[in-house]
Amino acid sequence: MRVGYEGTAYMEPATGVGQYVRALWHEFGRSLPGIEPVILLPGPRAALPELPDGELIVEEPPRRFAVGKARKIWWEQIGLPRAVRRAGVDLVHIPYHSAPLRRDRPYVVTIHDLVPLAFPVYMNSRQMRLYYRLACHTAPRADLILTDSDHSADDIHRHLRVPRDRIRAIPLAADERYRPLPQDDPRLVTARARFALDGPFIFNIAGLDVRKNQTTLIRAFGLVRERLPAGTRLVIGGAAHSGHPDRYPDLAPVVAEAGVGAWTVFTGRISDDDKLALLNAADLYVDPSLYEGFGISPLEAMRCGTPVIAAARSSLPEVVGDGGLLVEPTPEELGTAIISVLTCPQQRDELRRRALAQAARFSWAQTAQLTAAAYGEALVNAERGTRNAERGRVRA
Repeated sequence: MRVGYEGTAYMEPATGVGQYVRALWHEFGRSLPGIEPVILLPGPRAALPELPDGELIVEEPPRRFAVGKARKIWWEQIGLPRAVRRAGVDLVHIPYHSAPLRRDRPYVVTIHDLVPLAFPVYMNSRQMRLYYRLACHTAPRADLILTDSDHSADDIHRHLRVPRDRIRAIPLAADERYRPLPQDDPRLVTARARFALDGPFIFNIAGLDVRKNQTTLIRAFGLVRERLPAGTRLVIGGAAHSGHPDRYPDLAPVVAEAGVGAWTVFTGRISDDDKLALLNAADLYVDPSLYEGFGISPLEAMRCGTPVIAAARSSLPEVVGDGGLLVEPTPEELGTAIISVLTCPQQRDELRRRALAQAARFSWAQTAQLTAAAYGEALVNAERGTRNAERGRVRA
């Protein structure tokens, strides 16, 4: 099966969709006989920061559609269908929430989540609202929709009115780089020194936007800090993706109000090595997010054998399972759970064991195999749709 793989997110490896695209592309290239992937990209070729291995089809936009949202819409509605025809593929996979209005091949679309519908603050411009409305019109018309969790599948069925039998929930995975490191690994020593972490600490690197609920984590830490082991710090990694305070609220006033300024560390953007080191060095990873299509960050922590507390919301129970503690994301509930883990070595050891066992259930090889099976389903669905349309024309 020759599959055209829409690859714009390949050029954004720091994003969740970018990691998804790269992981599938890698697995398709090494371990899935019968799948012949072709990556499809908007040009110009010379402007691409890197070229993925394998077959590549590039379609260059006209000058008037060369930048910004106009370029994105041109690519999705005009450029991509042209690239599909040039590539001669049997099926197209768009790995994010969009699709062309017109198409002459079977399409599979991945809708990772419906964050803008759950949190309208993420659609706070007219341009974004119009684009998302178009995506919500075109994507559900795909021959099959993939998503990352049963929770997201239910959201897609409810909000976009897609029949449940046309949605497949295929779990994601964490990169193999996330693994337990020896406590004397030089990377742990370096990361601790860089961020002045000479004692126990709680870690989070899930994001700073409003749905990630960092304000609740900070308030929980403020409620219980004096009851934790001496010197315990809260370390929050990452940086805001934009300057919009409605999406990326200023956390400094929350830290001051909670009285934990001397005990809270904001790392800013960090390297992959520092992220791996901090995940390993942390005594506890806490994810209080209110909405996740999947929730890769607690899975990365569990792969490192770090005890995890996560919100019992959206898809997080599917990911964390019994590999961590699931609680309501309130300051009081999080605080109680944090105390129970950080003051009980036996519970930490048990959570480490359970974290590694739960994380082992997820792999990108499994994700790719299930995705390849979904391609076969999509071809059957498309053929059935064609036959039904032909019967309708005959009756008419």
